[in-house]
Amino acid sequence: MSKPHRIAAGGLTFKDDMVLLVRYRDHHGGTFLVGPGGGLEDDESVVQAIVRETLEETGVLVRPQRVLLIEDLICSQYKMGKLWMLCDVVAGDVRRTAAAELEGIIHAGWFTRAQLAGEVVFPPPLMQYNWDQLRSERWQVVCLPSRKTDF
Repeated sequence: MSKPHRIAAGGLTFKDDMVLLVRYRDHHGGTFLVGPGGGLEDDESVVQAIVRETLEETGVLVRPQRVLLIEDLICSQYKMGKLWMLCDVVAGDVRRTAAAELEGIIHAGWFTRAQLAGEVVFPPPLMQYNWDQLRSERWQVVCLPSRKTDF
């Protein structure tokens, strides 16, 4: 039986030696960190979705620059394709937002690589690659292997 498909987009935004992430609780009592993002609305592009989702989840206005990663996620209710784009900060400071609370985000902030040690972080390449590589103009888009997830 075929599952419905969903298109999603997320932003990977760096500032100095930090990356912008949001923290959720998982279904097992722990937490995980992920770049801000979510599903596209019917009337918006990938770029518009990243700008909207990042602002809603963190209070930071970003400008997506280029695609870094493509994820193929097999979720319980749907199959999801997710594009991750490198973003620049335009304005704003990280703050708690009403939209983030409604979505179940418990924290948003800037994290150094050292702060992420021992954390569950998505997308996985954030912990697999040097961040300078991800930000480099020479970065080649990576299509990640299919991955099952429990959301």
